[in-house]
Amino acid sequence: MAVPETRRRHYFREYPFAWFGVLAEAPRSAPELVYAHSERGFALISKRTEKLQRMYFQCDPDEDAAAWSGDRIWAEFQARVAGEDGFTLNEGPIVDQMVLQFRSFVGEPMRYGNLLLAGDAAHTVPPTGAKGLNLALADARVLAEVLERAVRNSAPDVLDEYGPRALARVWKAQHFSYWMTTMLHRLPDAAPFDTRRQIGELESVVSSTAGSTYLAEAYTGWPGRP
Repeated sequence: MAVPETRRRHYFREYPFAWFGVLAEAPRSAPELVYAHSERGFALISKRTEKLQRMYFQCDPDEDAAAWSGDRIWAEFQARVAGEDGFTLNEGPIVDQMVLQFRSFVGEPMRYGNLLLAGDAAHTVPPTGAKGLNLALADARVLAEVLERAVRNSAPDVLDEYGPRALARVWKAQHFSYWMTTMLHRLPDAAPFDTRRQIGELESVVSSTAGSTYLAEAYTGWPGRP
């Protein structure tokens, strides 16, 4: 079954940058994730295991990952995280490298008849806020709940709850992912005002209990309904 064209509503947001991602055999450089905003662009340092790290830096969407040597990649990462605190990254062999494209997408409705969409089939987010898999799992949780009630009570109309409940969380995550992305990335053709405004926004978040609490709540996910 397919959703008729006249019933579909698709929402897109294209971003003017991508992520250059690497998997490196290196010990972790910090106990927590590192998000970096710099004049050269954004960088993210994350851990997969004690000896394997996944890292990204902002790049042009047309960047050729194969054109970058290991030395050049490490030099770029070190430049992105350099600061007055003297922080540097632990380096090691790079075992994988790729360019990850950015876009936001939401397709509505998430239910049409007996067709129920979940995860990337219905929505995608830029990875800055780490919401993609979380949203898919949240969809599955809501879908399992309404399916059980529909079958147990012979009440197929209960399935009508699925789309609105799932989409309420999806759009909150779209806002959070968009906010994180635009706050942390170097925007093409940004004026000095834009850059200074970003720094002011970052300082507002990290210096405010309310701001930090919102970031933590949205990053880890929203409990309960929706």
